[in-house]
Amino acid sequence: MVEARLQLSLAKRPVTGCFSFADVPQLTRALRDGNEEAFRWVHGEWNSRLFRYSFALAAGDEVVAGEITQAAYLRLFRHIRELPNENALWNWLARAARSAASDLRKTRGRYQGALSRFADWWASFIAPSEPDVLDHEKVLTAALDTALAKLDEADRELLNGRYFQQRPLAEMAKEQQTTARAIEGRLARLRTRLRAAIQTELKRTESPS
Repeated sequence: MVEARLQLSLAKRPVTGCFSFADVPQLTRALRDGNEEAFRWVHGEWNSRLFRYSFALAAGDEVVAGEITQAAYLRLFRHIRELPNENALWNWLARAARSAASDLRKTRGRYQGALSRFADWWASFIAPSEPDVLDHEKVLTAALDTALAKLDEADRELLNGRYFQQRPLAEMAKEQQTTARAIEGRLARLRTRLRAAIQTELKRTESPS
């Protein structure tokens, strides 16, 4: 798949170009022209942030978050245009993630039910035409942060290690003197709790004070 090849290229090869958010027009021109160094630079700078956003957008579903993240990168690879500054570039990428989430719920049968319910509910109080994507990100990631804060410290560290630090299951299992299967089962239960907690926090945000 194109997405898999793109991810492998970004992960394996070192960044040697000179790019900076201080000159986003130059960076986005390089992206538009297919400069692989520019893509690897953006990946290195923003991969954690984009996955965190996708993870919140997917309401704690690891698989869906990964699909959203890769689809957003693919949109960046194919459709980016010259942009004036860092905020404009992040807004573009965040919108790409939202569009990817919408496309996934329409085309991927195994995700369709859960994504459709979540996306339709979310759209009921954050309009798709919302102009400030940074505000949208703040609301969504604040809900994720609050939901994470309500977990036990050990559970929070497990989720953080797996999904935001992207540590291997085997490494985490060895550290905790258990099996990868046990860690995977624990993560599955935590994702279910986290998904419900995110939705609760978003509903609280929606409700008037």
